[in-house]
Amino acid sequence: MRRFVQDIGRILLFRALLFLFSAGLFSTIQAQTVFKADTTQRETQLTAGDALHLYVYDGFFPAGEDKFIGTFHDQEYIIDGFGDINLFSIGRVHVVGLTADEIARVLETKLKPFAKDPHVVVEPLVKLYLRGGFNESGLHRFNLRISFWEMLEEVGGLNGITRIEDIYIIRDDRILYKDFWNAFYRASSLAELGIESGDEIIAPRVNRLTMDTILRYFQFGMSIITFYITFLNYRNTQ
Repeated sequence: MRRFVQDIGRILLFRALLFLFSAGLFSTIQAQTVFKADTTQRETQLTAGDALHLYVYDGFFPAGEDKFIGTFHDQEYIIDGFGDINLFSIGRVHVVGLTADEIARVLETKLKPFAKDPHVVVEPLVKLYLRGGFNESGLHRFNLRISFWEMLEEVGGLNGITRIEDIYIIRDDRILYKDFWNAFYRASSLAELGIESGDEIIAPRVNRLTMDTILRYFQFGMSIITFYITFLNYRNTQ
């Protein structure tokens, strides 16, 4: 009987060591595939599917509806597959490859025949794909200047089985950033997080296998082995 118990103990010990090795290998692979996003703030690079929100002023005042240029004030325009926005009666304007300020200057030139002193403010909106535990998951467009906190507010927050610290970004099948906990409480902007147009932001379920989960299982297994060894020592002293 004692030999049988000892054999069981050896098997459990071997499996625990194998589990530890697997956990270490998993953490190494994970460390190699997780890249921290570049947090350097850059000009927003717009692509097809992104949008522009325009604010048009005649001098210092917002253009009213009674004026032609007022039809473009406080309006959103989606960039088509050719990199253009359609201003209808004015025509199409190519915007991909330009900064927000450059787009504003081009539009002001287009509107010059219709106003004495047209002034345009361009707010770029990039497309993001939110997946997982967001209450309003799916395709959204955001200004990268807003904070991560504001983004969560706009999509109704997270459901009850998702944790902020588990959120991460995927770009080109790579994990680029994984720590959103501080970003939420520091109200970091999406631009500071290095988010770009076309990124997927994943909010996984809490039952997803993580290193924390693996370590908890390992600690539980080690406590069982410790108990078993203590039991064997007690039996041997009898």
